[in-house]
Amino acid sequence: MKQKIKDFALVTIGAFISAVAFNSMFVENHIASGGVGGLAISMNALFGWNTANFVLYANIPLLLLCFFCLGKEVFIKTVYGAWIYPIFIKLTAGLPTLTHNTLLAAIFGGAVLGFGLGLVFIGHSSTGGTGIIVQLFEKYTPIPLGTSMAFVDGIVVGLGFIAFDADTVMYSIIALLSITYVVNLVMAGADSSRNIMIISRHHAKIKEYITKVADRGVTELPMVGGFTGQENRMLMTTVSRLEYQKLETNILAIDETAFIVVMPATQVRGRGFSLQKMHPNLEKDILIPM
Repeated sequence: MKQKIKDFALVTIGAFISAVAFNSMFVENHIASGGVGGLAISMNALFGWNTANFVLYANIPLLLLCFFCLGKEVFIKTVYGAWIYPIFIKLTAGLPTLTHNTLLAAIFGGAVLGFGLGLVFIGHSSTGGTGIIVQLFEKYTPIPLGTSMAFVDGIVVGLGFIAFDADTVMYSIIALLSITYVVNLVMAGADSSRNIMIISRHHAKIKEYITKVADRGVTELPMVGGFTGQENRMLMTTVSRLEYQKLETNILAIDETAFIVVMPATQVRGRGFSLQKMHPNLEKDILIPM
């Protein structure tokens, strides 16, 4: 229940931030950076259509696709995001345009909007529109979320040539790149963990600390020193980014000469990360949870 509340809060805050960037940076500068929002800006320039209404109505067929392909739970959260985003666009429509410098609007507007979208995606939802197509790519293909978003939104940006001149479209591409970069940054930051390799003469004490105090799984790997030819044990464990500094401090307290290799792990699945940790020992596990 707490996770659901957290998800809906992230979607709400992210949708609001995105709507603010949309109205205060993109609309008046004609930056059609992709997605249904980008199409809305193009349609507004061509036919004078209300951007919020266009985003709302264009989501209907895509929501049906979401229901049948992504499941009921994602559909429910996506319905909320697809509803609240155009509502926030309407509520923030009166905001003044922060800059009429199109380049600045593309870069900083893209960064703010990308941050908002990143929060929405962390909440396992989207603002509807082409975000649903991006989620389909994430589910059924190995393509990274940011890359699939760039591909789908790139098509929408290309359609901007119908409504705007080449300079405006190129600014829209800059905005799209800014959005994609920040979304990837936010997503990686949310899931970022550290995979740690430890070589120490006190590996038994370090293993005991990791399993019993840090409450993380650990793997022992047999190894032979390339220079000495002596057999030893290397420990491997994975911890969250926030846990790493404390873990390193305590390892060095046990053995100040410990050799530690830290590698980024941008996505970790399993107990203690994507699944709830289970403490009973399971014989068939490779990493026994402690």
